[in-house]
Amino acid sequence: MGFWRTVFSVKRDNRKALLLLLFFFIFYIAMNIPFLTYMEQNKAVLNQISPFYGAPFTLNLFNFDPSLYYAPQSSVIHPLLNYLSTPLKQLAGLTFGNALFLGIQSMVNALGVVIIYYYLRKNNCGNVLALGTAAFYGASSYNIFTALIPDSYPYAVFVILLTLLYCQYCRLNDRLDTLPAALLLFLNFGITVTNVVTAAGALFFSTLGKGKQLLSKWIRIAIVSLLLVALFTMLQFFVFPGNSWITTWQQNIQAGGFSYVAPFSLQHHWKAIYTMIESPIVTPNLVMISDSIMAFVTNMSDPFPLYGHLIGAVIIGLTLLALVRGYASKEVRSLAVFPLFALLLHIVIGFGLGAFEYDMYLYAGHYLFAFFLLSAWFVHSLRGKARSILTGVIVICALITFTSNIVGHMKALDSVKQIYHEAVPSGKSVE
Repeated sequence: MGFWRTVFSVKRDNRKALLLLLFFFIFYIAMNIPFLTYMEQNKAVLNQISPFYGAPFTLNLFNFDPSLYYAPQSSVIHPLLNYLSTPLKQLAGLTFGNALFLGIQSMVNALGVVIIYYYLRKNNCGNVLALGTAAFYGASSYNIFTALIPDSYPYAVFVILLTLLYCQYCRLNDRLDTLPAALLLFLNFGITVTNVVTAAGALFFSTLGKGKQLLSKWIRIAIVSLLLVALFTMLQFFVFPGNSWITTWQQNIQAGGFSYVAPFSLQHHWKAIYTMIESPIVTPNLVMISDSIMAFVTNMSDPFPLYGHLIGAVIIGLTLLALVRGYASKEVRSLAVFPLFALLLHIVIGFGLGAFEYDMYLYAGHYLFAFFLLSAWFVHSLRGKARSILTGVIVICALITFTSNIVGHMKALDSVKQIYHEAVPSGKSVE
């Protein structure tokens, strides 16, 4: 049976997936409309103090850039993103502006929630565990904010999740097809270059033990992927003259790469656990740390509420238990690639620590989903009362996160309004 037919093979799951899709699509839009309204009502003032080079999206939240508005620019970090950003920017300019991005990205993030649900159901997780975990992930702060901000992250996360769903298909059906695997690696590379490493790692661990033909399959996959990259890179020279990632890679690395790297110091960076795991789940209180770029970030001097720490402890604890219990499992290894690579990149190498005070929140999209999937894997691996109790814990965490983030999201907007009201030049006002 083919990949898509396998995914949609159970009608009852399809109905629940559709309800999840519609609910979270509407939820993300409803949560973020007040932010769009605020920017629209105050655009005359906000445009003058925005750090985003005249982009219509004017709020600097968690160090995200509205990078889709920078089209047709490309960079070595997002090599082929301008194939996506350019038509979206043009369409936004002709239609609904920021609201168009909100609609598209709300749908993309809602589809990510659906993929989490399908993934767990294909693993024979019960409906309560699958729905609870998907809703827990969907209610996370990261999904709410990335639905709003016109950046690459929603699209990058969606492609990663789609890759994981295909990894599961390969693992369960003992197969690895060249074209789908090559296309997924190409898409991961094109949107965010480092994602090709984790995508390849997940595919590799999912297909270990496939026999002597595995090496030849991987050679074919690598060749097809490289050919796709080469083809679209050459086309970039003609479609977007002067905006190929090949011509700007050295400048990008110096400006946006090395400047973000710093050695890890436990004394200075221990709170990274907040901004890399807890804050992307439970919306933190915001503080502005730079009036020159109006940067709103996690307020690390304002203690997290106890329930925020407990939710963080649950998700981290269950993930660690999954890694210990399932160290020999292909699935656990394929999922472990994402948080372990994040640990290597952001803590060992120190990418992002050079701008630590501007938040590590935005990087969570590359690994946060794995915490939820590993947690569900561990719960499902148990039997009897232990599974039932921990399933209940997941559902409770989902409900608390959902409720907290509704309040926290509106509180974040109130903080933005208050700070802008105090920070704007005299003679001007914001509503």
